[in-house]
Amino acid sequence: MAKHGNTHKLKRLNASARMSLAKKSNVWLLTPQAGPHKASDSIPLGSLLRDQLGLATRAKEAAALCKNGKVKVDGRVIKDYRFPIGFMDVIEIPDVNLTYYMDLDSKGRLVPKRDNRNFKLLKILRKNIVRNGKVQLTMSDGRTLLGDIKYKVGDTLKMSVPDFKVLGHVPLKEGSKCIIMNGKNAGTRCTLQSITPGTVEARAKAVVKTESGEELKTVLHYLYALE
Repeated sequence: MAKHGNTHKLKRLNASARMSLAKKSNVWLLTPQAGPHKASDSIPLGSLLRDQLGLATRAKEAAALCKNGKVKVDGRVIKDYRFPIGFMDVIEIPDVNLTYYMDLDSKGRLVPKRDNRNFKLLKILRKNIVRNGKVQLTMSDGRTLLGDIKYKVGDTLKMSVPDFKVLGHVPLKEGSKCIIMNGKNAGTRCTLQSITPGTVEARAKAVVKTESGEELKTVLHYLYALE
């Protein structure tokens, strides 16, 4: 018979570069389920609970935590231990009063950081005009919402969790504090210095200055405005 769907198995040596895991400690690794983040840009919730937060010693224990409703992602109870966790997601474990948000380390790997925040920063990936002339925004976590025409693709919205109301707007412009999401400089914090508009054959480029004062050239789309 034909094979249907993706495999649930993944060797650690083939894991995404986003995963901050020891690749030689075990052979197999959980695979992320289809969800709001790409598999290449996410880590399964079970791996986060077991390998990074140390709240479980086995995948079965992590699965039990999720199935019993002990874990919230962005204010919503998630019962699938293979749910994909991505950049800026807010993870709560109410029973032990722990709250984390997902950040990138200096090598571009997803790492949880302890912070009792009730908001998340979402990048605008697309902007469309829908029925009745309203503006629909597609965000970096797959969420869509009706927004203001003044928001541009590439800008970042500060949104409350769990009701997801817009609290602030961070434009992607010269002087913005950013993080590089992709490429060899992924995870680098920087300040946007200048923008070179794109053409039909080439993407828009940007010159940024890192916290150490070094100037780098990168693709504008790789930048995620933080403030």
